[in-house]
Amino acid sequence: MLKLERWDRLKRGGLPESVAAPGAADRAGQGPRITRPFRHFRRVARVTAARASSRAGTEREVFHLAWPIAVAMLGETAIGLVDTFLVSGLGAEQLGGVGLATTFMYLGYSVVFGVTRGVKVKVAHAIGEGAPERAPRYLAAGLAISLVIGALVFAFGRDATWLLSRIGTDPAIVPHAKASLAAVTWGAPFTCAMAALTQYRQGLGDTRWPMVITIGGNVLHAVLAWSLIYGHLGLPALGVPGAGYATAVTELIEVLALGAVILRDLRAGPRAVLPLGRALREVCELGIPTGLQFGAEMLAFTTFTAILSSMGPREIAAHQIAIYVLRASFLPGIAVSEAGSVLIGKALGARDVPRADRVHVAATRLAVGFMAACGLLFALTGAKIAGLFTPDPGIARIARNLLLVAAVFQVLDAASIVLRASLRAAKDVRVVAVVGITVAWTCIPTFAWVLGKHAGLGALGGWLGFVAETGIGACVFYMRWKRGGWRARYAPLE
Repeated sequence: MLKLERWDRLKRGGLPESVAAPGAADRAGQGPRITRPFRHFRRVARVTAARASSRAGTEREVFHLAWPIAVAMLGETAIGLVDTFLVSGLGAEQLGGVGLATTFMYLGYSVVFGVTRGVKVKVAHAIGEGAPERAPRYLAAGLAISLVIGALVFAFGRDATWLLSRIGTDPAIVPHAKASLAAVTWGAPFTCAMAALTQYRQGLGDTRWPMVITIGGNVLHAVLAWSLIYGHLGLPALGVPGAGYATAVTELIEVLALGAVILRDLRAGPRAVLPLGRALREVCELGIPTGLQFGAEMLAFTTFTAILSSMGPREIAAHQIAIYVLRASFLPGIAVSEAGSVLIGKALGARDVPRADRVHVAATRLAVGFMAACGLLFALTGAKIAGLFTPDPGIARIARNLLLVAAVFQVLDAASIVLRASLRAAKDVRVVAVVGITVAWTCIPTFAWVLGKHAGLGALGGWLGFVAETGIGACVFYMRWKRGGWRARYAPLE
C-alpha cells in the first residue's frame, strides 16, 4: 500500500520527501527503493549521451580527414569530366574513343593504385605503433614500384591498335581511342609516382596538401585541354589527342609540387632506419594482393566496356557519360573509406580494436548517407544531367536509364567500399582480393554479355551486373569484418 500511495503521488505531480531531498542513508544506497529506478535511468542517460558524443566525435574525425580526399578525388574526376565535355563537341565516335582509352589507361593505373595502398597502411600502422621514422622507407618502396609500373603503362600506350581491333571495337572508334591513349600515357610515370606520394601523405594524416595541389592542377588542365583540343591561346588544335597531352602535363606539374612539399618535410624530420629491402617486402605483402584485386576488377570492367563498344558508339558514349557522373558520388564515398582506413590503421597499430570498430561504423554512416542522397538525385534528375553532356537524345536516354540503375546500388556500393578499405587497414588483404576478383568477374562482364548483348538490353543490361556485384560483395565483406581472423592478431599484448 505504501508503494502504491507513493506512485499515486508521483502521478499527481508531488514527490515524496525522500525522493525530493534524499538523506545520507539514501546516498549510501539504503534509501527508499523508489529512487533506484531514477538513478538507473540517469546512469543510462549518461552512458547514452557519452556514446552519442563519442560517435559524433569519431564521425567528425573521419570527416575532417575525408573531405580533402574527396575534393582531391573530385578534382581528378573533373579532369575526365572536362575532357568528356570538351570532346563531346567533336562527335560520338570521338567521345567513345576517349572513353575507351580512359578505361585502358586506368586498367594499368589500377594496379599501382592498389599497390600504393600498402604504403598508406604501413605508414598509418607505423604512426600508431609510435615508429614514424619507418614511414619514409615505405614511401621510397612505393615510388620504386610505381615508377616501374608507370614505365610499362607508357610502353603499352604507344600503339594499342592491335588490342582494340582484337576485342571487336567499333572501327569508327579505334583511331580516336588509339590517339587518346598514346597522348595521355605520356604522363603515366608521373601519375603513378603521384599515387605513391599521395598515399604516403594520407597515411601520415595529411590530406590537405594533395587536395590543394590537385585543385591547382585542375585549373591548369582545363585551360590546356580547351586550348589544345580547339586551338586557343596560340596553341595548335589537336582534337582528341589534345586532351591527353593536357592531362600528361598536369600530372607532371602536380608530382613536382607534392614532391617538393614532401622533400621539405623529410629534410626536417628523423632519418629513416628501416632497410629499403624490408620496406619493399612489407609494402608488397599488402600492396600486391590489393593491386592484383584492383587490376583484375578493372580488367573485368574493361572487358565490360569492350563488350559495350561492340554494340555501337551510342551505348559506349552513354556509358561514358553515366560513369563520369557516378564518380561524383562514389569518389566521396571512397574518400570517406580511405580516411577511415588511416584511422583504423593507427588504431590497430596501437592494438585498439574497439576504436577501429567505432571508426568503421562512423565511416559507414557517412558514406551511406552521402551516396544514398546522390542516388535519390540521380533518380529524380537523371534526364537533365545526361542532357548536359550531349545534344543526342538517344545517348541522353540511355544515360538516364543507367543513372536510374546507379540510384539502386548506391547504398550497397557505399557499404562495400568502406568494408574493403577497413579490411585493408586490418591487413586482411588476401581473402578480400580473392572474393573481390571472383564476384567482379562473375557479375560484371557476364551481365554485359548475357543481358546487354544477347538479351538486347545494351548498356542497361550490363549495369545490372553492378547491382549484383555490390550486393554480394557487401554481404561477404561484412561477415569478414565482424568475424575475420584478423581480430585475433590485434588482441592487446599481455
